[in-house]
Order: sequence, then C-alpha cells, then structure tokens
Amino acid sequence: LDGDATNGLPETRFTNLKNVLLKRGTKAILVGIGGTARRQQDYNFPGADGYHAFLATELVPYLESKYRMDPKRRMLTGLSTSGNLAATALFLEAPDALVFSYFLSFEAAFWQQKDLNFELEQKMFTALAGRSLPVTMVLARCESGCNGPGVREMYDRLAGRNYKDFKLISTLFDATHVGTDVLAFDDAMAKLLP
Repeated sequence: LDGDATNGLPETRFTNLKNVLLKRGTKAILVGIGGTARRQQDYNFPGADGYHAFLATELVPYLESKYRMDPKRRMLTGLSTSGNLAATALFLEAPDALVFSYFLSFEAAFWQQKDLNFELEQKMFTALAGRSLPVTMVLARCESGCNGPGVREMYDRLAGRNYKDFKLISTLFDATHVGTDVLAFDDAMAKLLP
C-alpha cells in the first residue's frame, strides 16, 4: 500500500521496500499500489471495505493470472494510515476468506478509527469461536512521538485473545514515524522470509 508515497524521502515506498528485498536477495513479487492522495478515503472506513474488496477480488486474482504466486505467502503491508488497512484487512477476512497470510502493519494510525477497529476485531473473535487463525501479523512502532500507544494497545488486545495458530509479532524501533517503515520491513523479511 502507498506504493507511490515518498513520505518526505527521496524515493517512493515501493522503491524503498524493493531495495530491502534486493539487498537481502529475497525472491518475491512486490506490488506497489499508487493512489496515495486517496489514502484517507481508501484505507479508513467506510472506504476500506471497497478498497479491500478490490484487493481481494480484483487485484490478487489478476496478479495470479499473470504470475506464479504462492497464496500461502501473500503479504499486505502499510505504514501509518495504510497500516490501518494492513491490520484491519485481517478482521475483514477472518475467519473464512483469508486472502493474505501476513499482515505487516507499521506505525498504524489506529487512533483514527479506534472504536471501529476494536468492533471489527470483536466480530472476528466471535466468528472464529476458538477455530484456527493461521496467519502472521507484525505490528511495528517507534519509541516516541509516534503512533506507539495505539499500536501497543492493538497488540495487547490481540495478544490477550490467544488466537489458535496466530503468530503476533511486535517490534519497536528507535526511529521516526516514517523511518520505522524500512527498518520494520527489513526486520519482517528477516523473520518471515529468511
């Protein structure tokens, strides 16, 4: 998500994440989705429903018709407002229609829709009723002046649920809000695609 965003950096988010993959020698298909100007409408609700539907029912099937992809290794990653969608996509997909297996949410701006995020997570918890949730979520945050309190609150909520087969990773970086992005992606790749 936010593939065309520069966030005040010289390169786009897509280029920055591509460079991490190249540096690590990770073989992956990286898809950068533009449209950052619409991030508030697309990554938060009510627009997030339609945007997620586009990802799940149009973009992913299109990509899989063109490239050999492993559906068990699909990742969705976002920073800040797009970090909201990277996390809440799980709540929309579970329990039965998992499109992604990895949800990488960096410095998510959960404060933008805290009550709705908690409501969606509660619906997922109720719908699962103790069944397996075979996905990994990475919640990354920075130390100060960041979205850390909201990210930590979401982590505590999810960790307290003890979802079966759910891997929850929390990472903390000594970086800025935007600076967390590349560090968190590099760290996630080391843990998830060694």
